Amino acid sequence: MDHRPLRQEDIDFIHELVRKAGRTALDMREGVGVHTKTGPHDLVTDADLTISRMIIAELAQRFPDDLIVSEEDKHEHAEGERRTHPRVWLIDPIDGTENYVNKDGQYSSMIGLLVRGTPYFGWIYQPSISTLFYGGPDFGAWKQADGHKAKQFSQMKPLPQHTSIRLMMGWGDRRRHPWVMNIRNVQFVPSQSMGLKIIKILEDQADVFVSLTGRVKLWDTAAPVAIALGNNLDAGTLEGEPLPYPIPGVQHGSSVVIGRPGSLSWAGKNIHGRATRTVPKYLT
Repeated sequence: MDHRPLRQEDIDFIHELVRKAGRTALDMREGVGVHTKTGPHDLVTDADLTISRMIIAELAQRFPDDLIVSEEDKHEHAEGERRTHPRVWLIDPIDGTENYVNKDGQYSSMIGLLVRGTPYFGWIYQPSISTLFYGGPDFGAWKQADGHKAKQFSQMKPLPQHTSIRLMMGWGDRRRHPWVMNIRNVQFVPSQSMGLKIIKILEDQADVFVSLTGRVKLWDTAAPVAIALGNNLDAGTLEGEPLPYPIPGVQHGSSVVIGRPGSLSWAGKNIHGRATRTVPKYLT
């Protein structure tokens, strides 16, 4: 009996499912219905909802014993079920909904699998360039344009500790913590949706991403962290701990650091070590 969490045919199945999701987003973009959730910048579209239902249905049919959680799924699973389930699928139907609405191409569909609370495999499909990114620990990190052979990302060199660092950090974090603007040798790099931030690192357009909000959602990171770990990138908190996936919760409740090898050490020295008076208590 095959006891691997995923067989190759399962991986191939998700390849096509996430492509289908991304193409559906592209097909629905013109004239799509747009709604707000918690505020004017927290958007959901009819495409998000359609794609969410589609992915949930297809995953549930193929993996009936697994737990499936989507950003747009309003079903409340029993707490005991969510806490003890060894395999959890985390779905972001459209990562970067505001980018999707603005038609700038900087959005993706993401599916991530946690096994015993750890990112095991992730898929990110960017419809605007018809390209799939996927991978996980022991699988590597891969890029495949539609109709072409997959190419594995090269292993990244460690982060240079004493030269310019290309940092991705949200405007909200920089506004709440203006001291970060005074960190030496930092170049701030514009960034888009969470999944595409990590792709930007893999493609050597940035070095590290840091979030101090404590509100990053699990479905935002499950797929990109799995892919990052497939390339031996760093992924953790300012304290140097692995990112927590506190099922049945939906937020990490911690800082988030993802980047080239050495990023956790750099962030610990340059951000965590300077932040005792300005970062929320959960980060100090």
